Amino acid sequence: MKISVIVAVYNNFKWLRLILDAMRMQTYHDFEVIIADDGSSQDNVTKIRGYINSHPEIRILHSWHSDEGWRKNKALNSAVRISSGDYLVFIDGDCIPHPDFVADHARLATEGVVMGGRRVETGKYLNNMIESWSTLPANYFALARKKIVGSLFKESLGKTLSQLRRTWRFPYVFGKPLGLKEQGILGANFGIFRSDFEKVNGFDERYTDPGTGEDCDLDVRLENAGIRHLKASHYALMMHRHHDRLDWSSEKNAALYASARNNKTTYVETGLRQ
Repeated sequence: MKISVIVAVYNNFKWLRLILDAMRMQTYHDFEVIIADDGSSQDNVTKIRGYINSHPEIRILHSWHSDEGWRKNKALNSAVRISSGDYLVFIDGDCIPHPDFVADHARLATEGVVMGGRRVETGKYLNNMIESWSTLPANYFALARKKIVGSLFKESLGKTLSQLRRTWRFPYVFGKPLGLKEQGILGANFGIFRSDFEKVNGFDERYTDPGTGEDCDLDVRLENAGIRHLKASHYALMMHRHHDRLDWSSEKNAALYASARNNKTTYVETGLRQ
């Protein structure tokens, strides 16, 4: 099965480079990477295209539009349009995937289901180590686990154990994953068949403020369309960059979301096909 991994980015080539390094280390090989670029600077664009030209062994496409404010949903839809995969995996540009990330999504892929993975919140100590890498070490997840253990007396015990637990990828038992449960979309890590994504016409491009929007809106419209939501807590792992929480409040976004939920909306005209 051909998979398209779609990475939402805005500047910050340093972390994108680590993500692309991780994609080159994947154990599953029938995939492409589409960079959904919401208007990164010319300097970042030059670096991205330089990386692509330097690594012809992996198919990477760069979808860019000019910076006119937060238009992440438009960038994501544009990336889907140029993708060729039967299955779409969406990640954010500050999340570094596990080497078995694509393999897990391929194995968990189910028609009629949107499948979410898990992310490790790095915390400032682990984040500082990752920030020091110019390229991604081959044993990056093992190094992260060791760093988390080393921070035992710097972070709270509960936080440390929670971080550590999320770094463990469980084996498949009799070919089946362990610990799947019903839960909504986490925008930074989910997979869906293209045919299911197209049923609701993708992301709603009327969301032009950060916050409630690209994941919550898609989540409710897929649910309204009868698409199940499952989360695989110990598969399709990734590390998420530590940063301060942003102001996600937006009355406009909240009104759009409430309308989709209350009116049982599935398909929106302002989406993939417009």
